[in-house]
Amino acid sequence: MDQKLGWLGRQVAVAVAYGLVYELLRSMSFAHFVPVSGFKLSVLLLTPRRYWPALLISEMSVLAYTLESCIASFGWAFYLFSIVPPIALLMVIVAACRARLPGLTLPHFRLSSLLICTLISSLALLADSLISASLILDPIGVGRKPLPVLAADYLLGIYTGILAVTPLVLTAALEWHKRRSLTAIWINNKALLQATAFALIAMSVEVFAFSYSDNATLRFAGQAILLVPAAYFLMRWDWKGAAAVGALSSFGIVALMPAKFDLATLMTQTMMALSLTAFIVLGQQTAKLKQADKAKDNHLKKARLEQHLSELRLQRSSFELSFVNVELARAHRHLLIQLGHTHNRGEVETQKHHLTKTTRRLTELANSLAPPMGSGHPHAFTEGPVSELLGKLGIDYQVNLHGQLSLLSKSTLALLYRLSCEAVAYLLKEHPTDRIVLSTQTVIEDNVMTIALTVQSAGQIISSPARNRIMQELGTYDLGLEELRIRAQLFNGDVAIDGKQVHVSLQQEFITELD
Repeated sequence: MDQKLGWLGRQVAVAVAYGLVYELLRSMSFAHFVPVSGFKLSVLLLTPRRYWPALLISEMSVLAYTLESCIASFGWAFYLFSIVPPIALLMVIVAACRARLPGLTLPHFRLSSLLICTLISSLALLADSLISASLILDPIGVGRKPLPVLAADYLLGIYTGILAVTPLVLTAALEWHKRRSLTAIWINNKALLQATAFALIAMSVEVFAFSYSDNATLRFAGQAILLVPAAYFLMRWDWKGAAAVGALSSFGIVALMPAKFDLATLMTQTMMALSLTAFIVLGQQTAKLKQADKAKDNHLKKARLEQHLSELRLQRSSFELSFVNVELARAHRHLLIQLGHTHNRGEVETQKHHLTKTTRRLTELANSLAPPMGSGHPHAFTEGPVSELLGKLGIDYQVNLHGQLSLLSKSTLALLYRLSCEAVAYLLKEHPTDRIVLSTQTVIEDNVMTIALTVQSAGQIISSPARNRIMQELGTYDLGLEELRIRAQLFNGDVAIDGKQVHVSLQQEFITELD
């Protein structure tokens, strides 16, 4: 299409399209609401600079034609200044802002840069409008307001006009840049577009109903009601919702302005400016929070998967060690048979002792990596390395398993077992006693199972066992409280210390995808 039009054809097409939309929005603009300003800024933010001359010529042509009738009333000075396109000022501002501020190009828009550019553009257009108004030949005769009053009207009108149009246009441009198809845009934003259409109908009915009232208070109430859908869309669809319904609310509020009452109009403008700014900022922050939550969920899923894979690697290593142990014992027995034919009984006994010691060490190492039935088996708490180590140390070990542990996923049981090993290691180091009690409890509520594990030192104080021995036989890493808490938080849990007790809590619902 671009190749068929050629350079001149594209320039003419841009100029004509801009001129038509510009004149339409200009006819809807007045001192208290200037949506054409938002259209200008949006076009400059989205259009390549090679088309800016076409925009400049188009706007100047429209102004020169439409303002010709004002020469008789306002004078030639007003006319000649007014036909100079205000978009020229915005071109300078957008170019300067882009040179100094990041986030003013498609698709990498940044809210803070857009708000700064909007404010500067509003001030520039305000200055242009005031200079134009000051050149009116007979201001009293035509009923022109004092310039300070016009300044308040123009500033709020330009600012609200930009906020009503620019976010919506940029949101549409971002969607098109991302999807490149109207069908894809509809599929990915079907709920938002349907809700927007319904909101448009509802707002139109409300504006039509309230527009027949001459009571300024009643109209204010109608304007306040128009902000309710914008707040809902903000929370439901963040930036997109704020842009879509913010524009609809703006035009509805303007339609209900008590235009004959200047103070009420000024108050309405102020309310619009504050509301639109708040909606846009909150919409952007809501989008960031949702993105942060999504990123957090993704990180948690990856961390849980890493924990699950780590557990599988430990089980694999335990299996391989057990296999090596069997093969080593077989080779050693073969050696003992060969030695049995000799008369050196001392060497035979030495080899037997070495075999027994090596076999026991390999078994302990394998069991520390994963209990005989696997760390995901409920019996791991009663027959695993914890029970074996405490038995060797002469420490009474009491296990109270309450709740439906059989319903837990393997990943949950594995993590719960690892945390119990760390808890026992912590108590043997910080509060060693001759009796340790481990208890569990599960609670199911709203399809979420909460698992509570408590390990406590409940006997007489004894000397602390060697730390290296604990770490080797339990397969622990001497983790601190914060490290344990971080591990538990992977499964929406927590770890807390209460005197001689370690409390662990986990939740089942976040880990079913790993089974």
